[in-house]
Amino acid sequence: MKMHRLLLLLLIAVLLAPACGDDDDDSSADSGQDDDDDDDDTVSDDDDATPGDDDDEDDDDNDDTGDDDTPTPTDYVDPFIGTAGDHGQLHAAATYPFGMVKLGPDMLGGGHAGYDYNRTRILGFSHTRIGGVGCSGAGGDVLILPGVGETTDTLIKMDKATETAEPGYYAVELGPEEVRISAELTVGERAGVHRYVFPDGQSPYLYINFNSAFAGSEGSEWTADEDEISGWVAGQTVCNYGRYRVYFHIKFSRSFAEVHEISSLTGMNARVDFDATSREPLLIRVTLSSVDEAQARIDGEAEMPDWEFDAMREQAKAAWNERLGVVEVAGDEALKGLFYTMLYRAMQTPVNITATDGRYRGVDGEIHQADGYAYHHCWSLWDTYRSKYSLLTLLAPERVVDLAQSLVDLYQQGKVAWADDNEPFPTVRTEHAVGVLLDAYRKGIDDFALADAYEAILAEAETLPVDSPDHVLETSYDHWAVAHIAEVLDDEETRDEFLMRSAAYEETWLDKFKVMGPNADIMHAEGLYEGTLWQYRWAVVHDIPGMVELDDGREVFLGKLIQFFDEELYNHGNEPDIHAPFLFNYVGAPWRTQDLVRALATEEVNQWYGTHEKWLWPYHGRIYRPLPTGYIPQMDDDAGTMSAWFALAAMGLYQVTVGQPVYVLSGPLFEEVTLQLEGGATFRIVAENLSAENRFIQSATLNGDDLPRAWITYDEIMAGGELTFLMGATPNQEWGADEEQAPPPAFD
Repeated sequence: MKMHRLLLLLLIAVLLAPACGDDDDDSSADSGQDDDDDDDDTVSDDDDATPGDDDDEDDDDNDDTGDDDTPTPTDYVDPFIGTAGDHGQLHAAATYPFGMVKLGPDMLGGGHAGYDYNRTRILGFSHTRIGGVGCSGAGGDVLILPGVGETTDTLIKMDKATETAEPGYYAVELGPEEVRISAELTVGERAGVHRYVFPDGQSPYLYINFNSAFAGSEGSEWTADEDEISGWVAGQTVCNYGRYRVYFHIKFSRSFAEVHEISSLTGMNARVDFDATSREPLLIRVTLSSVDEAQARIDGEAEMPDWEFDAMREQAKAAWNERLGVVEVAGDEALKGLFYTMLYRAMQTPVNITATDGRYRGVDGEIHQADGYAYHHCWSLWDTYRSKYSLLTLLAPERVVDLAQSLVDLYQQGKVAWADDNEPFPTVRTEHAVGVLLDAYRKGIDDFALADAYEAILAEAETLPVDSPDHVLETSYDHWAVAHIAEVLDDEETRDEFLMRSAAYEETWLDKFKVMGPNADIMHAEGLYEGTLWQYRWAVVHDIPGMVELDDGREVFLGKLIQFFDEELYNHGNEPDIHAPFLFNYVGAPWRTQDLVRALATEEVNQWYGTHEKWLWPYHGRIYRPLPTGYIPQMDDDAGTMSAWFALAAMGLYQVTVGQPVYVLSGPLFEEVTLQLEGGATFRIVAENLSAENRFIQSATLNGDDLPRAWITYDEIMAGGELTFLMGATPNQEWGADEEQAPPPAFD
């Protein structure tokens, strides 16, 4: 880190507000200015502010801890982290693990997921969104805004002090005090439930916008009858690559008095009037389906057969506690909130779009039957393949079986790189699916029909791009994965062919990456996608020894890797180089990985890059913070990619090569991490003498035996046992440094 930069930072830190962009688009997402110049629409974006309201009085009657004061995992989750401006592009919606419904507020001027912590005016509560993706996001469907009186409002102001959120629940009060509306939301896998309490003596109504998709509506149809409305909505997917259609059924806890059609530019919306009552709550159940509206009705009745809102809320919270509880951490209390929030974010997508009868609609537009598994959709694989599935194969292998079979189905039904016009749910992109499938199979998570996708995988492999240096490197990785899938399926001829193709990166790497020329630190140089040549230099994850050899050996490669970080060329705000901190384990300097990972996860660092440009001045601060401004500017969470990176790093594990069942090691952030494995076994990671200063691994043992290497296999973890580190303040430059102890090559 250069001293003159540090001195400049002291002078300019408060002025650092780079133009905000997004992860998949050139447009600016958040200027910090209110769209209609209403100064009252924003709240202070104070880094010292406490997100949300952790002392919700309603929680007393719904506390699933009983008489035990021990916090549960959901007690640590803060859904407001990363929701302010362009600092994560996340949301505070009520969600269910891998559930279809993400029920929460959409704000005027909100971000890609519809929400902005700094805004106070609500367009309504919608049911779909994808956390932390680029462009305009996708979702925002079936938008419901409660109101009272004769005039139909399409916007209402919240009382920010009343806003609260937890896994499976969101609540806020709306409107001026004299006509205050209480809004509460909860969810199941397929259904979202609203509970509104209106002021005495007022005639309530609901304005329902069926044409509210974030990325652009593609039409809707609906019909109303006594106490229900059903139909479909359609919208564009992320970055307008393709179109989706979702079916819905809305059930009201009492009959409405009248329904009025209200015209919009893209279709007809509805105002639903109810007779004036006392403060009797009005409940609304909105169920989504990929099949049709009739199935949506059936699924809603299955998930909520009565109107027990609080029971459904508790069910969602219990589901999250069960899901997050597979990991127990002991140590730094301040970091526990970040850790469990990151786990929570990583388990939002893909989503289960299977109906209760096992049917789902595929990307071919046809209805299919999922027998013995749940079909999932809503992919963002260019981002998430790098970290999320490495996490899920450890914590939710049974879910990964479903995800893998869903990818097989996707291949059979017409997989494209992004999205097509028959998507059954909002989605992003599907590159590198072959790596995810190979990884699952090699980890023994193989109860899916890999062979059924083989023909489509080979066809896709012939179309992968090689028109820019980054595409050459990424396509070489995909060809490596194809080669090993062919090996699994006993197709040796194809294996040999694609192994040869996977070495095609060499010429490009020597030409563009060996010597870092004057354009090496220019975003988009040589046609790169959201990165620099420096940042893509390390992207040959399937053949790290081969890349090192091309760079004239370990010493030269290590020197350039040190230069990369010392000159602050690393960009944690985007994905191409997020594995680079762990590459020191491959070239004799694991202690540098230990130092870097601790700093990137918990300490103030410099970051110079947005999505599309290098800033004149760096951001200086923590990359991950327990605040609404949780991430650095322009750093999208990308459907849980960055959250999964933090969660893995906090456990001291990271899988550099997805498809090779090996995790490299770094110092964990907690004194103890316990993984609850399938079958009842546990795997404990213990860091003795751990502190912020004692970040360096002095020695390690696995089940009591000396462990001289800085890596561990997936099978060693899943067999159960204990990995113990002795930590210290001084680097042990010998541990894991011997070339014979380096992680095994993946290319062979």
